Amino acid sequence: MQLSQTGEFGLIKRICRIVESQSDEIVLGIGDDAAVIRPKTGSCLVLTTDALVEGVHFDLRYTPFDALGWKALAVNLSDVAAVGGVPAYALISLALPDKWTVENVESFYRGLKHCGKVYNTKITGGDTTRSGSKGFISISVIGYVNENLIKRRSGAKEGDLICVTGTLGGARAGFEALREGQDKNLFKKSIRRFLKPAPRILEAGKLIRELPVSSMIDISDGLASDARHLCEQSGLGCILWEEALPLHPDLKVWEEKMGTSPTRFALTSGEEYELLFTVNQDRFDSWINHSQGEKRVPVTVIGEIVHKKKGIRIKRGEKNVSFSEKGWDHFQK
Repeated sequence: MQLSQTGEFGLIKRICRIVESQSDEIVLGIGDDAAVIRPKTGSCLVLTTDALVEGVHFDLRYTPFDALGWKALAVNLSDVAAVGGVPAYALISLALPDKWTVENVESFYRGLKHCGKVYNTKITGGDTTRSGSKGFISISVIGYVNENLIKRRSGAKEGDLICVTGTLGGARAGFEALREGQDKNLFKKSIRRFLKPAPRILEAGKLIRELPVSSMIDISDGLASDARHLCEQSGLGCILWEEALPLHPDLKVWEEKMGTSPTRFALTSGEEYELLFTVNQDRFDSWINHSQGEKRVPVTVIGEIVHKKKGIRIKRGEKNVSFSEKGWDHFQK
């Protein structure tokens, strides 16, 4: 069905049937001029927003609408996790081109609702309008954080270990496999990682409470870029250990098939949404020795924080060398 057949308010009614949220904290939700929320006492609000533009951030030739809905929300939830927060509510604004159908929009909202259900985030409102030839998505998320548990990019200390959750490079491998039309069965895990990332909300909370971490950022632009962001904000340098990088298992298949360096993918893969964080070495050793392994968040130590004069380098073999790899930059072509 074409969007012109339902009109704006007919579309909104369809969206309401998909994502209607019930909560004692939501005083006014979808359908009113603005959402009204009764905030939790004793917590700071976390606010974040992200925009996705068709042709820049997503390609509908290989991105299903339900996956697009999931991902559009997940990228915001990852930002909340990176500062130690817990997401609660989301506002969704869409600029819709004529080529998108009512069924496309409904599929988008089903994916979005599924992500919200998994991560306990309620859809409380938003806006829809018409665009030109491309779709535009803007999502804002509101969450909560204990003021004593807020984490910044700027808290790293010289001598801290650099750690990362999960594995690296999978999102890039998934993206390349889709873009190049590779056999999807060979890259199932990495394609899923690219299309439906998992924000590390629970993991962030556990790490902050149990270690605690000194600084943190989510890997949205790539390890190379986000390590630089963290170091710049902390006024320090770092050495990454190439041999320690936890590589996604699909990178081995990609290397054999395409001859691309797994390390390059691990350094430049944006949209990973893993947590990159720093921690005092003694605290980390104590955590490893005393926490229960089966319940511990899987993390890998991949480097160390050093004095600013040593720069940002990578250890390859026995040498610390500069590296040219960069991650995603919205304004670089």
